[in-house]
Amino acid sequence: MFIVFEGPDGSGTSTQAKILAKNLEKKGLKVFTTAEPSKNILGKVLREALQKKYELSPKAFQLLFFADREQHVQNEVLPALARGEIVICERYNWSSIAFGVSEKVERKFLENLSSSFVEPDHTFFMNISAEKSLERVVLRGEKLEHFETSEKLKIVQEVMLNLAEQSAFTKRSTILNATDSIETIAQNIEMILTPMLFLQNIK
Repeated sequence: MFIVFEGPDGSGTSTQAKILAKNLEKKGLKVFTTAEPSKNILGKVLREALQKKYELSPKAFQLLFFADREQHVQNEVLPALARGEIVICERYNWSSIAFGVSEKVERKFLENLSSSFVEPDHTFFMNISAEKSLERVVLRGEKLEHFETSEKLKIVQEVMLNLAEQSAFTKRSTILNATDSIETIAQNIEMILTPMLFLQNIK
């Protein structure tokens, strides 16, 4: 099973991904946790670009994300799935589409590139306003990254919500209120995943 967490910066994707992994492992399930940008060389370049160490055009930025994803999926995600592990990934195709659109890269172009990658079994979208998102990022006390402006985060939230609403029709996504308590969100995630795991004969 391939599970993805998406959401604007500060929405709590990392927190919930870690909680879910821990809960599944307690049940004796094999879990592979990962994130994008990945830990490979392309992911390293991307993280440095996000920290504004490099100047990239908007389209070049996104093409680098897709190149990193190709390596990530082929070398990590697919092998883990083949081993029968539950893959939990923080950020995936929706991030590329939403963050790309926030910099005026054509959405259709981004969606076409995204369509070539393996589709998650379920995506959890952590919905949060741009204002609250930026507030949480600032509270971290870290230097703001490339996409962390109120204007861009507003577009990111709107595009991701639209993608989540479209995907919800096929029951492949769930929209979560990222301002709920950490415990409430984790309980909602477990409630949604339990029957899915049962149907896939994961015990």
